[in-house]
Amino acid sequence: RSSDLIVSFKKENEKSYNHSLNRNYGLDLLKIFAMINIINLHINNSFLNLRVKKNNDKYKKIILLEAFSFWPVDAFGLISGIIGYKKCKFSNAIYIYLEYFYYSIIISLYLYNKLLLDSKNLFLSLYPLGIYRFWFVNAYILMYLFLPFITKSINSIDKNLFSKLIISYLFIYSIYHILIEYNIGKTNFDFINRGYSSIWLLILFIIGAYIGIYYKNRQFFSNIIFYFLIYILFSFITYMHAIYNIHKNYQPNKLLMEYYSPTIMIQAFSLIFFFKNFQIKNKYLIKIIMFLNPLNFNVSLIHLRIFRSNLKFNNKLFIYIKQMSHDYLFFKIYGISFIIYFICAFVDYLRHLLFKLLKIRQLCIYIETKLFK
Repeated sequence: RSSDLIVSFKKENEKSYNHSLNRNYGLDLLKIFAMINIINLHINNSFLNLRVKKNNDKYKKIILLEAFSFWPVDAFGLISGIIGYKKCKFSNAIYIYLEYFYYSIIISLYLYNKLLLDSKNLFLSLYPLGIYRFWFVNAYILMYLFLPFITKSINSIDKNLFSKLIISYLFIYSIYHILIEYNIGKTNFDFINRGYSSIWLLILFIIGAYIGIYYKNRQFFSNIIFYFLIYILFSFITYMHAIYNIHKNYQPNKLLMEYYSPTIMIQAFSLIFFFKNFQIKNKYLIKIIMFLNPLNFNVSLIHLRIFRSNLKFNNKLFIYIKQMSHDYLFFKIYGISFIIYFICAFVDYLRHLLFKLLKIRQLCIYIETKLFK
């Protein structure tokens, strides 16, 4: 019965709370905040891609909000390395794919029934891997296929060589990459695909693993507010660079609004160190975090399939934002993102209960043991 499942889920959270006292809940909270910012970023992009006057104040404020919200993908990749460098479970990749397949089928049938999806796209939903719209999940699944080899190397390499490797990654794939684009306009880093790829997530995972091994309990500044101020500073640098050409050609310069941008990476680093050192002691807040934690990843899938793919919803949202007053614009758009997040989290909670009833997690572990025994 559903009531039994809910009770079971509550007991599971209580057990998790009692036996995970050393868990870094700050990073879990950051993942939730990151997913809300991903929704926020999608809302901003929907507004910016439509025909609006690109030199008005509201347009600039939306770009400012975008500059503050571009870091989540880098943060997710880094956190994966910080907490997952010790061992990699292939069953996680299988589980993510089954979640992905579930939503591809269920939501596509819903959209098809509402005449919001044609038969061709319905057929494509049977093959969720490889569809660009869901590049993030694709990249995560492909990354998991390489992680057994990556984690084994990470745990056997010495600190000196590892440090040189990290410095090389940061210089070549971030700083040098941006400098080449700024001066030439095109690079040969197509395999990174502007950060929309499993290769970029693997690079972030390795950098995150370095932080997890050598700097997990280290604090560079005694006051963690300093990390938040760094985030604010580099968000404004990204924004100022973006609007530099608006008065000339009405198009923002978004060179620094890329996942491999040094300013975006510094934003992600600073927020990770801020939340990592943020002490969460409240029992009820911990329970909320642990309740949302297993639902967080799929919020993006549901949001993309139900909300962002719905043209009627997007048009209404665009009109609402366009008519919105300038007062408290940031808070209003974040409020919309919060509402969408919790609607999607509730939808995924129902999926979580179904998967728990069907013992999908145990099935994935069983498949993993059969494949790698």
